[in-house]
Amino acid sequence: MNTAVKNYYDKLASTYDENRFANSYGRYLHRQEAAVLNRYLGPPEDRAVLDLACGTGRFMDYCTVGADFSSEMVAAAKAKHPDKSFAVENALQTRFDRESFDAIICFHLLMHLSWTDLESFLWEAARITKPGGQLIFDVPSAERRSLLGHKQSSWHGANAYTDEEVRELLGTAWRLKAVRGIAALPVHRVPKRLRGILVWLDNLLCRTPLRKVASYRVYVIEKQ
Repeated sequence: MNTAVKNYYDKLASTYDENRFANSYGRYLHRQEAAVLNRYLGPPEDRAVLDLACGTGRFMDYCTVGADFSSEMVAAAKAKHPDKSFAVENALQTRFDRESFDAIICFHLLMHLSWTDLESFLWEAARITKPGGQLIFDVPSAERRSLLGHKQSSWHGANAYTDEEVRELLGTAWRLKAVRGIAALPVHRVPKRLRGILVWLDNLLCRTPLRKVASYRVYVIEKQ
């Protein structure tokens, strides 16, 4: 994986939660993403669940193990969740044993990955997931970016994919179970005081065909 990604997040780790998710925009996205996890994953209970690219541990209530390429992010996550297990790992080639996990979640990583790296990620996730286990991940919508004429000027979040491309990537290792959108509404243009109110409407729209032009899509897939 690109070391620029690691270095970037190492530098952000100490202020990441405050700058990224303590504001109304971050809380908006978190509520939508958590709604997907509540629907399709729930608490880990007696399952082994991995957050691959766990960052500072935002979703560790759903997981038993967290892993991230950034050692500084892992340190921050450990401080927040001393009862959980963590490891510094490259998501494209981890040191976890084969079929270690009942489920894996991965948010805000695949936007940085090329097509080739995304293929490697899905094969590695299949290796460490038990048969019938789930992988839940998000990617930016290429359809949305095309609609808005948006082109990323740097590596950060540079890669977006169409629904058809993601389905192609699943190959024979995975079966698609569900697709949900994230941020169908233009959140940046919604007044801050209204964001908490409108998130329920956005969640509703993201369960309709409009999910195709939401900012992100979350895919729930099952290992064959």
